[in-house]
Amino acid sequence: MGAERSRSAGMIICAASAFAGLFFTIGILRRSYMALALPVLAGTLGVLYIAFWIGRALLTTPIEPPADD
Repeated sequence: MGAERSRSAGMIICAASAFAGLFFTIGILRRSYMALALPVLAGTLGVLYIAFWIGRALLTTPIEPPADD
């Protein structure tokens, strides 16, 4: 990945996080249930995905028996 492409990706990530923060703040100020429910749902699903990924990696990794000396 080139330096210019990396900077572009960084700009997109910064803009998206700023927009999400603004959206969340507006939702909190309006006392919207969805403003809290959606980030909590996303975080929960993210943690569950990581747990599933680790479990699948442990399940599918081949185990070699120790070599006898």
